[in-house]
Amino acid sequence: MNGKKFLMALVGGLLVMWLLSGLWHVLIMGDFYAENAGPLAYEAPKMLFIIIGYAILTILMVYIYTQGYKGGSPLKEGLRFGAVMGLLWILPFNVIIYAVKETSVTFILVDAGWHIVEQGIGGIVIGLIYGSKKSGVETSS
Repeated sequence: MNGKKFLMALVGGLLVMWLLSGLWHVLIMGDFYAENAGPLAYEAPKMLFIIIGYAILTILMVYIYTQGYKGGSPLKEGLRFGAVMGLLWILPFNVIIYAVKETSVTFILVDAGWHIVEQGIGGIVIGLIYGSKKSGVETSS
């Protein structure tokens, strides 16, 4: 595995997904989340732990991508990979949250849909940083 590319993909993916998350959850859909996500346990979100959570997600995404990438368009493969990762991590989580917190099925569907897009874009960033085997750029070692 190429350490420099891993770090670049980690930073790029983390920044893109974290910024997109803030835009979506606060600016674009803030009212929706306030009405449908159920009551927060804290008066304000703990931003440090949000960043740590996204860092963990991105580390896992970069690692799994580097292990599984077999070739093809980095853009297409990154999008497909990221979308699947978004679905894998958020849908089961939100279904469990639905069982223990006052929320709605609409919330589950909207949030899962968003994370498919968000992690899809993060996957594109990761894929583009790792490049393509056809172009002679190392994808993993």
